[in-house]
Amino acid sequence: MANSKYEYVKSFEVQDKIMLPTLIVVVIDGQNFRRFSEVHKFEKPRDRKALDLMISCAAAVMEEYADIIFSYGYSDEFSFILKKESKFYQRRGSKILSLLVSFFTSVYTIKWKDFFPHQKLLYAPSFHAQIIQCPTLEVLQTYLAWRQNDCHLNNLYDTCYWKLFEREKSETKAHGRLKIEEVVKYKENGDPIKRLRKKMMEVHSDNIAGKSFWNQHSSLLSELGRFEVDIHKIRPEYVESFLFQDKLMLSTWIVVRIDGCHFHRFSDIHKFEKPNDEKALKLMNACAAALLEEFQDITFAYGVSDEFSFVVKKESKFYERQPSAIVSTMVSFFSTMYISKWNEFFPETELNYPPSFDGRAVCYPSSKILRDYLSWRQVDCHINNQYNTCFWMLVDSVKSKREAQNYLKGTQTQEKNDLLARNGIDYNALPDIFRRGSSIFRDKENKTLMEVNCAEDSRKKIVIEHCNIIDDDFWDSHPWILGDKLPLESANTRAMKRTIG
Repeated sequence: MANSKYEYVKSFEVQDKIMLPTLIVVVIDGQNFRRFSEVHKFEKPRDRKALDLMISCAAAVMEEYADIIFSYGYSDEFSFILKKESKFYQRRGSKILSLLVSFFTSVYTIKWKDFFPHQKLLYAPSFHAQIIQCPTLEVLQTYLAWRQNDCHLNNLYDTCYWKLFEREKSETKAHGRLKIEEVVKYKENGDPIKRLRKKMMEVHSDNIAGKSFWNQHSSLLSELGRFEVDIHKIRPEYVESFLFQDKLMLSTWIVVRIDGCHFHRFSDIHKFEKPNDEKALKLMNACAAALLEEFQDITFAYGVSDEFSFVVKKESKFYERQPSAIVSTMVSFFSTMYISKWNEFFPETELNYPPSFDGRAVCYPSSKILRDYLSWRQVDCHINNQYNTCFWMLVDSVKSKREAQNYLKGTQTQEKNDLLARNGIDYNALPDIFRRGSSIFRDKENKTLMEVNCAEDSRKKIVIEHCNIIDDDFWDSHPWILGDKLPLESANTRAMKRTIG
């Protein structure tokens, strides 16, 4: 991160590390999937293709993240269990939760056509997630028994509800692991490079929480532990006592910041232009605008490169201010939109693998501190963009990346500007979208600029600007964004200027 006077805002970020030896379970649920299934005409009471799609997504998640040792799912829900000694993203709850739900959503959107080739995806699917912290293996065992029993009861209810007369046994699924040797790449001379890779194993069992199932799988024993007894009585209230639902402080601004995960690699593979790819930036803007359209409690968004910060109004009761629900839902929706809109911006570039994003929610107690946060992000935008412009200019002039880094080490703003000027680049003449980032909001005054998904109410058009949000002028001109009244002096001054003009 770049250094600036606004960096003090980082002190408002709360560490959400989950301490060892707590077992981590991430539960991913479909968001409003009852409506989703009706709109897409899923078979009742169960659609086998829809279930297979969910299973395929869960398997992809386990393939991608080796720390996930077991998963169990039914209907539109999947639980993922991390190995007990996992240091996955150093056990930061928000990072783990948002990353998994983002990747799951991306895979679901991409794989849809494989399972429903004749059914168009009519609107963006999204999921929300939460973390269950299991202090002991006994709690985990009880949790699994609870979820499988819930599967059985729901399946029984749905079968009766839809008046199916044929008896149908509920199918349960669990995913263990097998190691096999695979070719992962090739040497320059064509020789294959082989490594041991973990492959998914789909297992059917009537009782995944029973000793007979669990203790026969060595991977589960080594990574999680042995079940010593069978559970004969399920107590949901016991498990639910471990479902921590913390809430963000009332009367504070909530900022949900979404970041691309490993987007350096993603941009290289998809051949984004350096130092800035305008199409990629506009794709991010379109996704952010879609979030403002979908979630009315978002009042402002600011983005640069592969990150976006969404400001949720301070009086919001969005998901009862539960950070896991807010973050996971927004990250999931953003991920879906990114894939859905990809072809609009990159019609000739195939999406080679699912992108993923992580997110976090931070509370800021005042409008001043919120503005300082946004100023910090815009200062960071300028510093990083100036550095990257110099860096790629040097690389293009036949310097290696290491040479370019060494050349720029310790240089100040003016030195970088002089370097660019000597090579015929006026930094201040570069497009504002590169230098200032993108601000997205509902413009009640109907200014010009780009309109995205205009609402019927003309006072609430969503617009994108590339402007200075550090100085007061922007906020004086758009007082409704932070719920401030228009200062009398500023209003009179602008009225005078309009009269003179």
